[in-house]
Amino acid sequence: MKNYFYTLAALKTLKLGEKIPISEESFLEFAEDTIAAKDYRILLKCRWGLTEPTGFSFADRILSWEKELRVELAKARVSKLPFELPPTLKDLPGNYSLLEEVRAAMALESPLDAERYLDQMRWNYLEEIGARHYFDFEALVIYYLKLQLALRQEKFQEELGRDSFEKEYAALTES
Repeated sequence: MKNYFYTLAALKTLKLGEKIPISEESFLEFAEDTIAAKDYRILLKCRWGLTEPTGFSFADRILSWEKELRVELAKARVSKLPFELPPTLKDLPGNYSLLEEVRAAMALESPLDAERYLDQMRWNYLEEIGARHYFDFEALVIYYLKLQLALRQEKFQEELGRDSFEKEYAALTES
């Protein structure tokens, strides 16, 4: 993959929990104008929650880690319910090194705090895996995934979330 000195040098630093300096649309437009078309197509596939391979092993490794995290979260959530783990979930490969982090997130009282904790965990993973990447395509993938996390957290609205959660929880307990 190519190095993208100009592209990455022109992007402002992202910090989780702080005001985001660029929208996702602006970032993607800028990337489209400054990187190779093949790399841009791969970059578009680098989205949290997607399970299809991107065609770039570095990004696929990150998205595979995310899938493992989601499997461990699903297992932890189901284990709190009064029925057995479904065989389809039992057979999914998780990541046992994530168990303590998942337990810590599940122990938090507020769903919002748990989501923030998990996003910080994802951010830390990106920091770790991207530690030796500065101006290469890998660094651009890391930036885009961090941008998605930061934008997600920017959308959290505590009061609306609490109201929505209480409505859903009341509906579940009534049925």
